[in-house]
Amino acid sequence: MLSRILAFRPPGVLGRLPPRSGACPLSLRELMGPAVELGTALPLVAAPSAAVARAALVAAKELGSALGLALPAGTAPEPWFATVTAAADEVAAGLPIFLSAEVRVEGEAAMQVDRACEEAWRLVDAGLTHLAIDAAEVAAEERARVLAEVAAGALERGVCVDCVVPIDPGAPAARHAAVLFEALAACGAPPDVASVRCPAPSGPEDARAQVGALARLSAALAGVPVVRRGPVSRPLLGLLAGSPVKACEDGGAAAARARAPLGGGADEADRREARVYVEVMDFLERLGAAGSARGLARALEARLTEGGA
Repeated sequence: MLSRILAFRPPGVLGRLPPRSGACPLSLRELMGPAVELGTALPLVAAPSAAVARAALVAAKELGSALGLALPAGTAPEPWFATVTAAADEVAAGLPIFLSAEVRVEGEAAMQVDRACEEAWRLVDAGLTHLAIDAAEVAAEERARVLAEVAAGALERGVCVDCVVPIDPGAPAARHAAVLFEALAACGAPPDVASVRCPAPSGPEDARAQVGALARLSAALAGVPVVRRGPVSRPLLGLLAGSPVKACEDGGAAAARARAPLGGGADEADRREARVYVEVMDFLERLGAAGSARGLARALEARLTEGGA
């Protein structure tokens, strides 16, 4: 039974869920430690609709996989949270999931920072449990200060803080990222993970080079786990086992399957959901995420036992 890990749901999540809900959104911060220990990469699926979220949850439940669902940019988080958690309660009660969103900071001007802070607080208040912050457009000398301000709400609520960094495998980029993370730690706002946007690998060699670059970045960041974003390939997914990449986005593949034309028919909605289900099943299996929910639950339950000892 995975019901004991419901105790790890953040207060902000509990305040948004109806009574007796079995939906189990957890902070990615809670899941990341056990994922690192177990060598598991957590899947993250972009979920622009209720049908995509539901199909992904059904696939994850059948495979016993933890699952992340990502809020599309520009989508109101409150109704999205309600829809996704209602589906989780119905088809995947007790399954550990995390709910992801991203904030982009457009610059270091006070108005731009205030806007990003307001957006971040809204996402946290809505029940999101993984907040990625992209401050690439902020001047380098102001980036740590701005990131710490935008991350304040997530840190206060126990939400996972994720800093988006470039993939450039060159030493200067890795050093710059390390300096930024050190500055954030000094500000009391150390990121839990680093997100990297990656292009689709052009082939097996490119996939190996990409995973190697991500591993070097993680090493430069003193072992901070990496979240890979962007299109994936079968060779790349096979290479992630044992790497510092501890969460991997599907690159929008499930959402694309939901949008693809079907030719109409009374059962079109069901067929779309079935296609998403198959897409997500394949993604989870190739990522090696099958069975991860049980391992993560055991690790979290051990913490409960230790805490009660």
